Formats: sequence, C-alpha cells, structure tokens
Amino acid sequence: MSKPFERLPTHSKPVNYNLTLTPNLNDFTFKGEQVITVQVIEPTKTLVLNSAEIEIQSAKFNDASAEISFNTEEETVKFSFPSELPVGEGKLSMSFTGILNDRMKGFYRSKYTDSDGNEIRCAVTQFEPTDARRSLPCWDEPELKATFDVTLVVDKNLTAVSNMLEVSRTEVADGLVAVKFDRTPIMSTYLLAYVVGKFDYVEGRDADFIKMRVFTPIGKKDQGLFALEVAKKTLPFYRKFFNVAYPLPKLDLIAIPDFAAGAMENWGLVTYRETALLVDADNSSAATKEWVALVVGHELAHQWFGNLVTMKWWTDLWLNEGFASWIEYLCVDHCYPEFDIWTRFVQSDLSRALELDALENSHPIQVEVGNPSEIDEIFDAISYSKGASVIRMLHEWLGQDAFREGLTRYLKQNKFANASTENLWEALADASGQPVQFVMEGWTKQMGYPVISVASKPAEGDDSKLELTITQEKFQLGGANKSDLLWRVPIQVLTATGHKHQLMLAEKSDSFTVPKAAWVKLNPGCIGVYRVDYSASMLQDLIAALKHGQLSQRDRFNLENDLFALAAAGRVPIVQVLQLADAYKAEQFYTVWSDLLSNLGSVQVLADHLGLLDKWRAFLRQLCEPAYQRLGWDARPADGHDATLLRSVLIGCLGRAGHESVLAEAKAKFAKHCSGECPITPDLRACVYSTVLANGGVEEFEAVLKLLEKTDMQEEKVRILRCLGRARAPELRQRVLELAVSDKVRLQDTVFVIGGACHSLEARRAAWQFVKSRWSWFVEKFAGQFLLSRLVQLLCNDFCTAEDADDVDAFFKANPAPSAERNIKQALENTRLNVAILARDGDSVKEFLAQFAA
Repeated sequence: MSKPFERLPTHSKPVNYNLTLTPNLNDFTFKGEQVITVQVIEPTKTLVLNSAEIEIQSAKFNDASAEISFNTEEETVKFSFPSELPVGEGKLSMSFTGILNDRMKGFYRSKYTDSDGNEIRCAVTQFEPTDARRSLPCWDEPELKATFDVTLVVDKNLTAVSNMLEVSRTEVADGLVAVKFDRTPIMSTYLLAYVVGKFDYVEGRDADFIKMRVFTPIGKKDQGLFALEVAKKTLPFYRKFFNVAYPLPKLDLIAIPDFAAGAMENWGLVTYRETALLVDADNSSAATKEWVALVVGHELAHQWFGNLVTMKWWTDLWLNEGFASWIEYLCVDHCYPEFDIWTRFVQSDLSRALELDALENSHPIQVEVGNPSEIDEIFDAISYSKGASVIRMLHEWLGQDAFREGLTRYLKQNKFANASTENLWEALADASGQPVQFVMEGWTKQMGYPVISVASKPAEGDDSKLELTITQEKFQLGGANKSDLLWRVPIQVLTATGHKHQLMLAEKSDSFTVPKAAWVKLNPGCIGVYRVDYSASMLQDLIAALKHGQLSQRDRFNLENDLFALAAAGRVPIVQVLQLADAYKAEQFYTVWSDLLSNLGSVQVLADHLGLLDKWRAFLRQLCEPAYQRLGWDARPADGHDATLLRSVLIGCLGRAGHESVLAEAKAKFAKHCSGECPITPDLRACVYSTVLANGGVEEFEAVLKLLEKTDMQEEKVRILRCLGRARAPELRQRVLELAVSDKVRLQDTVFVIGGACHSLEARRAAWQFVKSRWSWFVEKFAGQFLLSRLVQLLCNDFCTAEDADDVDAFFKANPAPSAERNIKQALENTRLNVAILARDGDSVKEFLAQFAA
C-alpha cells in the first residue's frame, strides 16, 4: 500500500504569488524568481511548502534569510528562520531553477515539426492534481487559493500565454522580452498555466464580447475554427444556465503537441491534445467533430464548476468531473441537436460506469485519498461517468427549473471559494424542497448500485391493472450477493400505452399497480443508475415489443445492455443473450449497434479461448449483414450524423470478421487511397485500415506505415496507430509493439498503440510479455501518471485463465505500481470472472456457435 501523506501545516497560507519564469528551450531548463505574499496565522519559525524537482538557491521572509531543507518523499520544502515570523502578512522571496521534464506533468517540454520540417520546441504546463510544485514552490492544495501575477521572460519571436490577458511586453537583454500578465482571480494552484512556443491562432468574441482564441501548431489555424465556433456557443449557454457571468476577460484554448490527458480546464487557458481540439474540414471524421464538441463543452463547464467553485479536497473530485461530464452533453445537445448526444451518453458514460462499478474493486464516488498516487487512480469512470449519471438521474427527479436554481445558489454562495458535496445537496434541497442529501448520499458514499428485480401479476380484484413487485439488491458480477446495502432509487415505469409512473424505492422490496398493458418497462430512457432483472414473462413481452419496433432507441439499448450484464453475473445464460441479438438485425441506430457489438466483444474473448474464432466471425457476419445491406458503403443525401457513424462501425466489424464483399471493397478503396486516385472519406478510414490489416500481410502493413509517415495531421496519425495492431502475423504485431516505444510515437499515444495490439488472446499475451520485458521503461515514462493505469486496463482486463491471473498477480507483487494499484486489482478480478463464466457457460457457447459455418 502507498504511504499516507500529511496535509501541509495550517499556520500560514498564500495570498498572492508574484512569479517570473525564464524557460530555456535549448537546454530544457528554467529559472524562476518569486515573491509570495504570505498570511501568517500563528507565530512560527518555519514555513512548509510543496516543492518537487526544483533547486532553490535562496529564500527570505521580509529581511530574514531562511535555512532550506527538503523532504523528497513528501515533496515538501521547509524554510526555517532564526526568529518567529509575526502574525499577519509578509513577503517570502526566493530564486530557484528547474528542469523542463519529458513526463508530461509539471512544467515540461513538448515539440512538433512544422510543414517545412523544422522542429518547434515548446514549454507547457499540466499541474492537476499535484504538479504545480514541479514549476514553483507553492502551497499545492486546492483549498489554499491565492492570486497569481505571472511574468514570462522568453525569446521575442515566441508566443507566450497564461491564464490572463497580457498587460505589457518589455524588451530585456539578449533578444528576450518580459511578458507580464494581469492578476488572476483567487484560485487553486492546479489551475495555473503558461505555455511558450510558436503557435498560430484564430480569434473571435462570443455573445457577451468575451475575447476567445484557439491556438494551434504553426500552419494549422484553420483546424481551430470548429472549436472556436463551439466555444462561442458554449460560454453564453453556461452563463445563461448558471445565471453567473464568466469572470475572466478572455478564454484561450490551445492544442499541445504532447499531452497526457484529453484536456485540462486551466482558468482562461484551456489545454488540449490536438485530437481533442483540432478539426480538419477535409480529413476529420464525424466522430471527431462530436468528440471535440464534447471536450470543449466539458472544459468550459469547469470554468464555473471547478474553477469558480472548487472542491475542498480530492475526495470530492467528482464535484468537478462528474458534473462537467453531465453538463457537456446538455450543452452539446443544445448547440448541435443533430448529434442526438444523450443517446451517446447512455453508452459512453452510463454503461461504462455500471460496468466498472459492478466490481468488488470499484470505489465510491466520494473516496478518501491517502496518498498523491491515489489521486490519479480516481480520475476514472466512477468520478466522471458514474458521477455524471447520478447527476443526470438527480436532474430528472428534481426537474430542470429547481435543479438550475439550486446550481445558481451553489455557485453564488461559494464563488471564488471551496465547497463540498454536502454544500451542493443543501443548495439543491433549498431550491427544490426535496430531501436531496437523504436520497443522494447513498449514491455517492456507497460503492456499487442496485439491480431491480421485477415481476408482475394481475392485480387482486381489478382485472384492468397489474401488480408489480420490485426488489433491490446490490449488483455484483462475481459470487453471491452478501451486501445489505440499500439505495433510495427514483424509478420510472413505462407501459405499452405510453403512461409513465414514478416512485421512490427506499426499502428492500415494494409493490404497486399500473394499468394493464401488453408490456411494462422500467427505467425508460436509461435515466436510472441501476440494472433491471425482469421475470421471464415480462422479458418475453419486451422482446416481442422490440421485434415489433415499439421500444425507443435508448430502451432498445437498455434492454440488451442490462441482459449482457446479467449474463456476466450468471443471472441469465449467455446463450439466451446471444439468441436475443438476432432481434436486433433490424436496428438502424449507431449507439445501439455500437454497444451491442462491444458487448459481443466480451463474449468473443471467451470464443477465442475456446478456439472458436472462425465460427464467431461467421456469427457476426450473419448478424450484421442485413444492416450493412441497408446502408452500404456510400453516403446518401438523406444520411444524418448517426448513419455516418453506423456505416463505419458495421463495415469495420464485417471487415475484421472476413466478410468477402466488404473485404474486396475495402482493398479496392485502400489501393486507390494509397495511390492518391480517390481518398477514402475520413469516416471510413479507420474501418478500412483495420480491415486490410486484419486480412493482409507485410505488403498492407508497409502501405499503412507509409500513410503514417506522410501525414502531419495528429488525428490521422492516431487513427493509423490504433489500427496497426490489427495485423495478425506475430512478426508484424512485434513491430507494432516496438514502434509504440520508439521516438516515432508520441509518449501520449504509446499506451493506446499497445492496446490496439490486444485484439486476440494470442496478441494480448504477446503484448503483456513485451510490456513485462520493458517494464522499467514504462515506469520511467509513466510513473505517477494515469497512463500507467490505462496500460494495465488495456493489457490485463480480458485474460481468461487462472494461470494468466497468477502471472499478472505475481508480476505486480514483484513490481509494485502504486498509481495503478486499484486497476491491477480490477484486472485480476475481471480475469477470474472470465474463468468463472467459461466454467459456467463455455459448453453452451460451443453448442450455440456450432450452427455457424466457419
């Protein structure tokens, strides 16, 4: 276990940081001068700050020089003075130097190559959660807010940006200029940001005349236009929704060449991966536009929820991330209704949350943090996706008017300060008159969620009604349920006649009546954070409704998604769900198909272990064929956003499954694309690349590598890199793994290139052996970063034997990885669940697949 750490002493706190930094992009160093206005709360001879990887040359408090000592393990520096510091404000002055590291955290180096082949170097920041201390000595905790005056001394030809507007630019010696920025509002250190390098930008103003810029690598400024459009729509939407003005005079969004996360909400200077911000009118896919809109919407929501009002401690990280992960969809739905984005939410967020939270090694939304390494672990689907799903359920229960009023109260009461989950519940309760904390604390403080079992029978004495008996218990994927946890569950019930009924299930079991109808469905629209287990007769009624087209898109999704989970938990046979898949042949919507095929992928893992991949591919071909025939390869004038996404997922599935006509067409299009005769539309490139790689050899692999070398568009690079691992020949897979750790792949993409090479049991084991053999390299590059936990997830989640589990367990016992500790436990649990599923359902899966000709 990682060692707990102590919070900083509270006898002093910062008021203002006056910081001057001089980065040297030639030797990747920086030097700093800093004066911190300190509020001394009680007499003391010492000041303790956070500092890591910084050498401090001198420090004084007012006129008294300090003795400096470091605690490397705790990442602190202690300044000891000869006499007590008086209570009140004083000035702590210091000079220091540091290294621009290459680990994508703190103040670090980045670079890109421009269209002329020149290497452009940059210095950029990523401080969340605890890495501001790698750039300046500071009180690096979210509750210890201060204002910041930043000056960057840089080459006069470079762009320099920070949280606030530039207020002056003064020439100094040796071709350098001192760029001074306006004082920030009071804020947490993790939101401080500065970037130095060469960038282009596009500029505009929103409806409230806030200045907006989107910065891009040189030569790519047109790719920033879509994000600028999104931002111009989004910021006024949030201002109106929250009824609180955006408090800064400007908003910059900047694409960073090397960036570990998707984006970071630094106040007034939001940083992004290129793939999360840039859209090329000719070469970006519809999925990329959707993704950019969501990420911009997410980060701009943080300007209020996280930046204006900040959690007191990382235990309440979900207040930032869960809320932003919910409202990004509300915003995009308002700005781009054609995306049908709420249907995407049920797959991208609700489903992910339910999958992870069914494990014994999950965690509550509100989770105690015992060490900095544990903070990285909670940047996961529980904090983000379950948090968002719980907020969505709460919004539906309270109604939008009361919910908005509560948010406005919360923001106004806590602006420029810190708050807790309980503060949010109180504001929402005051606005709605509902017992919000009483209902919601079970959802945030308890791990897991309920499965609702429901059965129906004619109501006694009234033939026109049905009596429903509903029971809740904690849903668990493995073993018998020994939990006595209960939730207060807002439950909606929909009948075939269109009537909706709402109740609150607060006990283990309850009964109520509804008008008699051909079918009854719980959780219409997938609003509730729970699974539903129907009695056999109710399930058959719903399957009949599904086949007759009587269920909405989200309800069709909900039905198959819950059934796959119930099968994984051993509550229904897997073969029953495989048989149900046949009813989805008429399905016409992307999200339902995407989720169905994803869930079938978990069964493919079992088929692979049983040596039945050829028969499994035959099963997939007959399943997807009707929908593919309806859509075909070529876009039609009537196609909308959804049809564009669906075409890609169907062709990709059929191509990898060896569908003859799909494979022939993919090869033909690929040849014309490589020759330049007829480029493949961006929406189909990934599925064509993966098809030709999965069914080809060295020639196709080399052709795809040439495409990788030719493009300077990061979206296309990532698209190719994630497909390369589809090559089935062992020697080609090995080349992909070697490529992933070479300087030809950005460090931010390494993990996902390796993940792309884990498409079969044989490939997964090869990738795992490769990573083990290079483990010291991965630790050096990713230690203390969430990318290490992602690597564990992608590599180890889908093994199927006790031997594999024992191997993973033994390796990490010998090679501890504190920042991935929970993910290792989850991977082991998933492997052992797969072992149990194989023992339980393996023979029936064999029998089911026997009917399909390989």
